[in-house]
Amino acid sequence: MSQTEILIINPNNKEIVLRDFYSSTISKGVYNWPNVDLLCLAGHLKEKFNVKIFDANSLRLTPEEVLKRTSFTKLKGVVFSVGKSVIEEDYKFIKEIKKLINPDAKILVVGGVIYYNAKEELKKNKFIDGCILNFVTDDILKYFQNNKKDLKNFIYRDGDEIIDTGLQLPANDFLIPTPPHEQLDFTKYQLSHGTSSRLTSVLTSYGCVHKCSFCVSGKINYRYRDVENIIEELKHINKLKVKNITFRDNIFGFHKKNFKKLLNRMIEENFNFKWVSDSRVDILDEEIINLMSKAGCHALHFGIESSNEETLNRYEKNLKNIDFVEKTLKLCKKYKIITVGYFILGLPGETEIDVENTIDYSIKLDLDFVSFNLPIPIVGTNLREESISNNWINDQDNIYDGSKTPIISTKELKPSELVRLRKKAYKKFYLRVNFVIKTLLRIRNLFQIKMIIIEFINLTFKRKNFD
Repeated sequence: MSQTEILIINPNNKEIVLRDFYSSTISKGVYNWPNVDLLCLAGHLKEKFNVKIFDANSLRLTPEEVLKRTSFTKLKGVVFSVGKSVIEEDYKFIKEIKKLINPDAKILVVGGVIYYNAKEELKKNKFIDGCILNFVTDDILKYFQNNKKDLKNFIYRDGDEIIDTGLQLPANDFLIPTPPHEQLDFTKYQLSHGTSSRLTSVLTSYGCVHKCSFCVSGKINYRYRDVENIIEELKHINKLKVKNITFRDNIFGFHKKNFKKLLNRMIEENFNFKWVSDSRVDILDEEIINLMSKAGCHALHFGIESSNEETLNRYEKNLKNIDFVEKTLKLCKKYKIITVGYFILGLPGETEIDVENTIDYSIKLDLDFVSFNLPIPIVGTNLREESISNNWINDQDNIYDGSKTPIISTKELKPSELVRLRKKAYKKFYLRVNFVIKTLLRIRNLFQIKMIIIEFINLTFKRKNFD
């Protein structure tokens, strides 16, 4: 067994956690995907170091079990992903690893919460040596090669001093060395609307062009990845017999010229996988959706958020026109692409009637799946600043999981009312005869039957989505 120099770990938790740079939430169903920022970092590191990835969360591994699976006496460092929804659990896991390894090994963390709160996290947690601000650059290599002179995108500890190197975004058309996907156990990942349990994650762009007040991604200026660099990674994945890919971009397909080139190259290569992605209803036209379908697109996720145009404008969703929602969803149906709608129930200013209208709207749109979330004032968002200034939360409120207990309390809706309305939303959408029939008609294999049975049990007996 060769000596591992860098360990890359997605920490284990009591529940399956959807944790990467863009996400920190408890899985509400059976879905789970590989951590894309850890994959990107591993791609850079493997150029110079012997790197080992462990998704301890998916494999349900303790710190001791992780270390039993590798030789680590020459360990230089460990890179962990952390999520705000489970950060105390994450830190406990990291501390256990730190006790068992070479004391000189550096402990680094990455994640959305770290991006906006790195200095405070370092001040509070002496066991962390550094925070990675940008996971698509090769600065992680410079850090472990002790090239601190040219280092960017890091906040790290140097003795008693905390050094902030500043943020340097990659160039447009950036490159990432192909990540070592082969180290993952693909059978541990799936989407509830997927076609197989053999799933991995890919990134084709970084950041977002929009400035939605409830989201942090718009704080990172949008960058897109070189098409042939992406194709090289997809060829590698295809050889590994992966059946599903989730593109973890915030706004997949925004740069039309680059996106068309990518889709046409995917069609040329005739890959043997299906894929899903997040996108926006107002950036896709029929030509693009047709190409996406031909390139293997199985499902698209859209942040629709609310039926209330006043709410959308207030929180800077910046839809060109709300009519785009129905138009784009109809085109997806025409080209047999599954649609998943994401909604935020009870953003400040919304009444119970507004929420009820959004629930009815989600049914009217004839979406295939929905996710009803609660407003979460994440560090770095305008929503958090607004929530503190209006006393909807205090500045110590740190529960960031839109699938769980709400923490915003406004004059219109209290947390208990939001919980009740979300229960009602899930029941009203999923426990319809029309939904059941449509879902059964879409079944194509045994895997999909299994997913439907598990989700039905969750919805009707375990009631994970209603608690």
